Amino acid sequence: MTEPSIREATIDDAELAADLMTASYPSLAQDPVITRYRWEHPRDGYSVGRYIAERDGAPIAFLDWIHGPWEKLPDRHCEIDVSLDPKYADQQVLASLYRWLETTVVEDGAKLVLAYCLEDQTMYRAVFEQLGYERERSEKVWELDLGVEGRRLKKEAAETLQQARDGGIALTTLSAWPDSRKLEKLYELDERTRHDIPHTLPILSETFEDFKRRTAAPDRPDDRYWIALDGDLPVALSYLRFPPVRGSVWTGYTCSHPDYRGRGLARAIKLQSLAQAVDLGVKFVYTDNDSENAPMLHINEQLGYRSRPGFIGHIKRVQPEQ
Repeated sequence: MTEPSIREATIDDAELAADLMTASYPSLAQDPVITRYRWEHPRDGYSVGRYIAERDGAPIAFLDWIHGPWEKLPDRHCEIDVSLDPKYADQQVLASLYRWLETTVVEDGAKLVLAYCLEDQTMYRAVFEQLGYERERSEKVWELDLGVEGRRLKKEAAETLQQARDGGIALTTLSAWPDSRKLEKLYELDERTRHDIPHTLPILSETFEDFKRRTAAPDRPDDRYWIALDGDLPVALSYLRFPPVRGSVWTGYTCSHPDYRGRGLARAIKLQSLAQAVDLGVKFVYTDNDSENAPMLHINEQLGYRSRPGFIGHIKRVQPEQ
């Protein structure tokens, strides 16, 4: 069997990379427009590597790695991933591609690598065991059938909208909020809540410029980005990601200000986005949460989400600790 060759990907390979990622796990289809947007707008200070593996001139896999600034990562961890087209599925080929990535990121200075797979990706799990990875954290994935649950969700959305108003909280969209400093205020809320997500490895703060670029992505229209306001202060937010070409609709992020928790605002604001999705004709909505994020897991169960195969994180030390 011919060993695959590996070349560095260019910006014009974004669509090909999206196709390979989609082929690797079709139920998590990747949008080519969003893929290119992310490549064109990397996070400040982050380092990335992107590659196409080919056999006899045909693309068989997309490989990539990403890490934050080493000076902010004492453990020097780097996330790596291989999306192998199932037509070329072979455990030894997959293992060799991960080994190649490991060697590449060690040369870049990584000491710890992090790799994900879905619970039902048995070949990936076997490769990680073969290569000496240890299971780290897991994320639950949920599916909400709006065809079944839509009418109930719209009713609950209307009820929570009124309850929020009665409590002095307005629920609105980013496009309808006229505040000239709204992005700065949303950034402050986002930053304040991100670090509350259960984690083992560090969650790096995002620059305001990165936040603006992320908020302006083609899958996040302003009129589908929901905010709970106490006067001019945003206290909760939730939005869905609507891929422009292909893929499923996913919850992007849902959070509530620490001083306003326990008032049902995260659930209320999430319900507004779901009711809107029903009106837009969306059939299914997906979300994922860390398996230890009890409040959001409880909200998802209340809303009618059903569990799907989740993500499993695996770690491997590739350089000895000093």
